[in-house]
Amino acid sequence: MNAGLCSGLLVALLSVASWPLSAADTQLLRHVQGLSRDYYYLNIESPAQPFQVQDIVGGEHENQYFILGFAGDQFSIAIDSLEGDAGYSLGGEGYQAQQQAAGDHVLVELPHTWIRIQVSAHPYAEYRLRVKKYE
Repeated sequence: MNAGLCSGLLVALLSVASWPLSAADTQLLRHVQGLSRDYYYLNIESPAQPFQVQDIVGGEHENQYFILGFAGDQFSIAIDSLEGDAGYSLGGEGYQAQQQAAGDHVLVELPHTWIRIQVSAHPYAEYRLRVKKYE
């Protein structure tokens, strides 16, 4: 297959997929859609480009975001409910999290880890999640 055809197929596949992400394509490593869960695996490399997504959750459906972190990385995590009341919890190991007025501040301690952000609501919520990496 030639490079032009491969590029065209990739563009077609990406345009068909309905990702609710507004982040750069390079931040999304993988998206897995389950029966009542969506899993997003992300790598935020540049502090100049935070990850931001606006989506909905409700009932039994949850969205889970896994942020790749390396020793010394620091992130701020915040969620705003646009409609309804969305909540989130952090999971994983190898990092310290401190709650602050504007969200959570996370410092990665292990050589590498996945920081899990689990977003849910009952009965329904529209939310905006922001994750910013600090230098």
